[in-house]
This record gives sequence, structure tokens and C-alpha cells, in this order.
Amino acid sequence: MLPSSVAESPNPRSRNRSTLLIALAAQVAVLLVSVFVMVDRDAVVDPPSFSGERVVEVARSEEKRLDRVRELSRRMSKPRSFQPLAVEQSFRNDLPALPVMPKADLDLDRLESSLIAEAQDSLMGGVLSDLSGQLGSAESAAEFFGVKDSGRRIVIVVNTSASVVRKAAAKGVSIERLQDEALRLVEGLQAGTLFGLVQFSQGTKVFSEHLAPALVRNKRALKEWIARELRGNPKIEDQELLGHEAALALALRWQPDLVFLVTDGSLNRRTLKAGGGYAYPKISFDELLRFADRQVLETGARPTLHVIGFELGEGEREGLERLAKRFRGSVREL
Repeated sequence: MLPSSVAESPNPRSRNRSTLLIALAAQVAVLLVSVFVMVDRDAVVDPPSFSGERVVEVARSEEKRLDRVRELSRRMSKPRSFQPLAVEQSFRNDLPALPVMPKADLDLDRLESSLIAEAQDSLMGGVLSDLSGQLGSAESAAEFFGVKDSGRRIVIVVNTSASVVRKAAAKGVSIERLQDEALRLVEGLQAGTLFGLVQFSQGTKVFSEHLAPALVRNKRALKEWIARELRGNPKIEDQELLGHEAALALALRWQPDLVFLVTDGSLNRRTLKAGGGYAYPKISFDELLRFADRQVLETGARPTLHVIGFELGEGEREGLERLAKRFRGSVREL
């Protein structure tokens, strides 16, 4: 038989079940209350709203400018309407007559010929200048009136004044002999040697403005030129540069390395008389040598110069010897 205390107590398993049910009921109640509170709270709370004020910030200087623009616009009145301009009556319909211009008698054919000649001269000058550097390298032996030398750039200077021709003829040398000697010298040159010829009295004349290569066609042209031109007194082109000075200036500007000079040593220079006409006073060899020195400095030429003289006086012989010595040359008197 069990004790009474045990008999009076209920079944422990049923008591635990009751406790569990009570706890579950309490949790369900709490859950329902929470849901109700949340639903009720959401129902009474208003949804959020967003609002703001429009604010425009303008710099003070820009604000002042806008104020001035608005004030100017307010003060400006509506522009007046303009009447269309009538330009038809502002100008004359007829053009004025052309002025009468003087007629010029132009010979277009002659003008064209002169322009072509100038162009040819310029072209020939450029060609000959280029050839000077290429063809002026051949050295040739040269002989003139028995004086022998050699050079690459050879110039013959001949005085054809009446006094020289007369003195040469007295020594049995005619003008034709002078011409033959010059032509023979050039014909003996090689094609790569350059040559030039200066004729002078008071004025000067040249075979070519530039040194020419000793080609066959140039030798042929020189022969024709000598027969036609190498005589008499050349025309005076430069009133400031005359006689021997003009001839030396022309020869040295070509920068030759060999020069032959034919003269009688009479250094006359033409001057204008006060009452009209001309005088031919002599200049000293000192003056001629100073002039030659200046030309050497200006041109850089330093040639050998040989003089062929006819009937030289004592003063002329001494002066020409000084000139030849200055250029490392010689004097041969005929």
C-alpha cells in the first residue's frame, strides 16, 4: 500500500501538460496583443511628407547688372518704325564718260625684242658665271708678242688710241698685226681656260661682259669681233673712269691670273674745258698705281701683268716697269 502523500498527488505527466498549455496560451495572447499594437500604431501615424522653399542665390555684382538691364529695358521705348529707303533716285542711271587719255606710241614688237634680249643677257651672264667655276680650272700656255706665260683666267688689254697705232706702225706693227696676235693667243688656249679682251682709249669696250671659256664657238665669235671692233677709239660710257684706269678696272674685276697690256705709256685723261671742248692732261704713274692698288683690294685679284710697250719715253718706261713689278710681271718694248 502506497503512502497517502503519494495517493493524494495527481499524475505528474498530466500536470506538465497543463503547464505547457498555459504557457502556450500566454504566448499566443502576448503575440496577438503585439500585432494589434503594431497595426494600430501604423494606422494612426501619418505618412512622411517632403517640402522646401525655392532659393536662388545671385552674386551681388550680377544682381546689380540685372537690375541695370531691367531698368534700361523699362526706360527704353518701343523703336520707331522706319520708312524704307529709296535708293533709286540717289544715283544716276547713266555712267560718266571716260576721260580722254593721251595715246602712247608704243612699238610692242620692239619692246618685246628688247625684253627678250635682256632676258638672254641675264641668262648668259648666269651661265657664264657658273661655267667660270667649272671651266676656269684648266691652265694654258700663252704667248703674246713673244712674252710667254701661263694662266687659267687670261685677259688681253689693248690700247687702240691714235698715238699707240701710230707708234706701233713706226715699229712695223700694224693694227692687223695687233689683231692677229690677240687672236693667236686665244686660239692656243685649252677649252677649260677662260679669256677676256678689253679695248680702250679714253672709253672702253669688251668682247664679253664675263670671261668666256675658250670653246670653238667662242674663238670663232672672237675672230669676228676683233675684225669688226678692235680698232679706233671706243665710245666713252663713264665720264668718271677713263683711259688706263678704266681698262685696269674692267680687267681686274674679272679676277684674272694673267694680263697682257698693250700701250705706249701715255697716261692721258680727258677733261672738260671751262669754255667748252676737251683737254687731255697727263696723270702720274703714282696716281695710276694707287688706283690699281685700290682695285686689287676691292676685287681680290692678284694677276701677273706683262706690258707690251711701243716707243716708250724714259718716264713711261720707268712707270710701266713699276706697274709690271707691282704685279710680278715684265715689260717688253718694241
